[in-house]
Amino acid sequence: MKKIIIILCIVTFFCCAGFAENKETAKWEYKFTNGGFWSCGQNFAGGFGEFGFNLLSEENNFLVRDCIFIQGQGGYLAKNDSLEYGALEIGNKLIFGGKSNCDNFIIRSYGFAAGGVGLYICEGHKIFSMPLLIDLSFGGGFEFQYTRHMAFVIEFGGTSRMFVGKNRNKENNISDYSKSTPSLTIGFRSFK
Repeated sequence: MKKIIIILCIVTFFCCAGFAENKETAKWEYKFTNGGFWSCGQNFAGGFGEFGFNLLSEENNFLVRDCIFIQGQGGYLAKNDSLEYGALEIGNKLIFGGKSNCDNFIIRSYGFAAGGVGLYICEGHKIFSMPLLIDLSFGGGFEFQYTRHMAFVIEFGGTSRMFVGKNRNKENNISDYSKSTPSLTIGFRSFK
């Protein structure tokens, strides 16, 4: 609970700072985005970078964007949180929503669906062996854009992890494990 309160205070600070600083009319157009993010859930935490592009121009205040991401994360795999792991994933995120052009800033609210596949390492499992880690995420988010080329981002959602492929190590049977957890993501996006 303390982590959530601290994160919400940081979000509030960035939002207030953005409102106070920028004085120009916000009707900025862009084609590409990239960003850096930190994400956490009940039994994992990690960071990722993404590169995205608009599938439609933001006419009529409608947003459709496709993003490719690379993520590193760590946490626990076993149901009793006794098996630590580290993973490297690559995936795709589809963002769809709307935007509001205000006098000094732009706010975009959106929903997203993401999926990724990754290699992981833990006790008894080598990184290039089967099974593979599959990560599915759904949720919503907000972009607070106060300057022409940068936005602060916060996303809330859920993440479900599962394994695919045969487990070659019979002693460490984690192929039947799947876990869903709420997740929180904060970060930034830059626009070009």
